[in-house]
Amino acid sequence: MPTSNTRCILSCDGGGIRGLITAVMLEHLEAKLKEQNPQTPLKDYFDLIAGTSTGSIIACGVAKGYTATYIREFYIKEGLVIFPKFHKVAEMWLNRVRLGFSQPVYDGKGLEEVLQRASVFGSILFKDLPPTLITSYDTYNRQSVVMVNTKFAYAHIPVWEACRASAAAPTAFPAHLMSEPNFIAALEQKGCAIPLNARGQKAIPLIDGGIFANNPALCAVIDRLRWNDKPAGSDLTVASFGTGQNVKEIGLDAAREWGALEWLSPRKGIPLLDTLFDGSSDVVDHAIQGLLPECNYFRFQPTLEADLPPFQAGTNNLSRMIEAGDRYLNQPHVEQKLNQLAALLLSHQSAQAAVPLTAAVLQD
Repeated sequence: MPTSNTRCILSCDGGGIRGLITAVMLEHLEAKLKEQNPQTPLKDYFDLIAGTSTGSIIACGVAKGYTATYIREFYIKEGLVIFPKFHKVAEMWLNRVRLGFSQPVYDGKGLEEVLQRASVFGSILFKDLPPTLITSYDTYNRQSVVMVNTKFAYAHIPVWEACRASAAAPTAFPAHLMSEPNFIAALEQKGCAIPLNARGQKAIPLIDGGIFANNPALCAVIDRLRWNDKPAGSDLTVASFGTGQNVKEIGLDAAREWGALEWLSPRKGIPLLDTLFDGSSDVVDHAIQGLLPECNYFRFQPTLEADLPPFQAGTNNLSRMIEAGDRYLNQPHVEQKLNQLAALLLSHQSAQAAVPLTAAVLQD
């Protein structure tokens, strides 16, 4: 039974447009919670919300107070804005590669435009959200970047920029150049090198956090254990949502004979990224299972019966993602696990309401 010392973490994996699957699963959880607390937003059940790549958009959306239904509709409505005209851009990419040139499949303009809309994140800053964690990777200094909004170095980054950086999957999108002054100053204090962008501003190129933590649950657990009250692992509950794992095998011949063109092919769903990100998520899942009691860890990760490329937002692909999420949750053992999580979160929220948390303090 949760107590006032229990801390609950929501973690959302990366996976491109397959974030729709995560949104579908969260919608089911939200519906169960609303049966008891119809007016309580999903964010109020968690003490820390974490996300990587597409999961960063979901995490910040939940933290901002959006419903899971709203986030689901976001993916359906904006998918083709973020991933436009796939077959056309994929053909252009392949033609350039054949000529010895290269560039990301997408220019990222659609993603940036969507994230900056007032109906999404607008101009709000990272510090304006409840405790939230997002992962990215600094290609210039070759180091991971774990952005936590309770830390001053990241507090004043616009939310849309944090998400844009976390979602900059190599090959799919260009890196995001982060120039927020406090972020740059914190890196300089650590002795990191800072290049200049085309406008002469200090900026750091950031790419997808899935490079090292496609499943951000372990980053979130480590961060939570370092907070002032230092809860033990037994005092943590983690609800971790994946974006589905492809079961389409890479056969004997393909694994031996594929070169860069095949491993990075947009038509194949950029299998190199899919493989790396799946492996990253699995390692974290294994680690969390060893760190937390079984009753404190809830992992939801559908096995996909069909190949669902993470960077294709066609109507048929979206429909199959929704079906995959619903089909997974309709399995009796998964529904039982979701019911257990909902009951725990309801008890936790009730305990927290009785003993309010101290407001988070910005840390150096």
